[in-house]
This record gives sequence, structure tokens and C-alpha cells, in this order.
Amino acid sequence: MLLEIEHLQKWFPLRGGLLNRVQGYVKAVSDVSLKIHKGEVLGLVGESGSGKTTVGRCILRLIEPTGGRIVFDGQDITHLPKHELRPLRRRLQIIFQDPFASLNPRMTVGDILAEPLLIHNTHKTAAARNQRVAELLEMVQLDPDMARRYPHEFSGGQRQRIGIARALALNPDFIVADECVSALDVSIRAEILELIRELKKTLGLTLLFISHDLAVVESISDRVAVMYRGRLVELADAHTIYRNPQDDYTKALLSAVPIPDPTVKRTRVPWDPEAYQRRLDTTSA
Repeated sequence: MLLEIEHLQKWFPLRGGLLNRVQGYVKAVSDVSLKIHKGEVLGLVGESGSGKTTVGRCILRLIEPTGGRIVFDGQDITHLPKHELRPLRRRLQIIFQDPFASLNPRMTVGDILAEPLLIHNTHKTAAARNQRVAELLEMVQLDPDMARRYPHEFSGGQRQRIGIARALALNPDFIVADECVSALDVSIRAEILELIRELKKTLGLTLLFISHDLAVVESISDRVAVMYRGRLVELADAHTIYRNPQDDYTKALLSAVPIPDPTVKRTRVPWDPEAYQRRLDTTSA
């Protein structure tokens, strides 16, 4: 077991009025529990606003959880102070969704990839850092000579490869891939997914793969967790989720996937979100 989340919660305050007081809360994540094993890819799916990204950022402590417990490799990191959490940053990394916004436009690619090496002082000389940068670019199938270029000189797919290389710079044990192919064209998306699969095999990576695209998650995940309005409604291996879903929301998600052949008929699952929410509330109570 590499990562265990117990009853994770994240509420965002809603402020208003003359004194900007808290008027209420948005319950982005409510009582989510997950376990992720070493070398596993866990797919986290759900519609926009279901809390997927919030879960990933809470795990990495990019935002502070409201409640619950996060255990990484046997160590409770939920309330670790920043100076104790910093050494763990080498082992916990993220691939951001937007390859256009996640790279500093004023830095060359070489400087972007060398920055984590400098911060954590893993490669003490410029020569060692340059060699590591070249290795990282080759790892994501880019020419090492591209290190002298700036992000605006690359296509979207190439920028996302650079983002993946940056996440791999410190040889992490766990990576959150947050919608990392959603902003890419379909053909480029397939290339990036194949790259992630190869890196997982060669480096033994463990990933939380966040996406709203069911086909993408099916192609890369060992297990799949389904979220709805901050709650985890189903968790099973990928084959079971896609062949024999148990939860009504999972069935509705799968039923809503577009079918390219208009002659093919698929039984559509009737979906009543209000009735489903009432049933969830009753179960929780």
C-alpha cells in the first residue's frame, strides 16, 4: 500500500455581506476513502465539479483538507508542517491539466526541468543538471537540443511532454495526472497516453489518473473510482466498472458516451439527478 485516504473532506467557505463573513460552505469533497497500491494506476472519473481535482490536490497538500486522513507510504502527512513536508515533495508530483499555463513562458525548457533539481539540490553541478535535463527530454521522446527553446515554441502535445518530464525529474513514487490529456487533440492524446503507459512500465510509477473521459480512463487504469458531487459512489477494477457497473450514476455515465455508428442502438439509462441525490443523502444519514 502506497497511499491511503480515509474520510477525506474539503469544504470551501462562501463569504458575503458587509463584513465578508462566512455565509456557508461548498462541500467539494465529502467523506472520500481510497487505497492505491504501488505500481497501480487508479482512474478517478466524474463530471465537471464532482471534486476529482480537489481530491488530487488535497493528497499533495497543495490545498489543505478540511477533515480526514492522508497516509503516504505508512506516514500520516495530513497535518505535517511545511518544513517536514518538503522532503516528501520529491516523491509526490503532479502533471497539470493545461500545458499552456503550467510552464513559465520566461524560462527555457532546460531551466524549467532543472528547477526542481536546484530546489532539492539533487544535482550539485551545472553539468550534472544538464545531463539530467537531456535524459528527461529523451525519456519523453523529445530532442535534448530543445532545452534551449522557450515553451511558446512548442505544440500542445510537446508542452505536455515537457510537463511530464518535469514531474519525473526527481524520480517520484506517486504522480497525480490531473486531466493531463483533456486539452489535446485526439491523435496527440493517444500518443501521450502511450507514453504514460511506457513510463509506468519502465519506472514502476504509481498514478492517480483524473479524467472525465471514460474511454481514456478505461485504456490506462487498473481500477476506477467514480465520483459524484464530492462523494465516491463506486470503486472496482476497470473491467468490472465498464462491463458490469453497479451504481446508477456509473450506468448513466457509460450510457451517455457517444456512439459513432448511428445504426447501433444502446439502451439508455434514465437519469434523474434529484432522485439520485435524495437516495445518496438517505444512505449517508
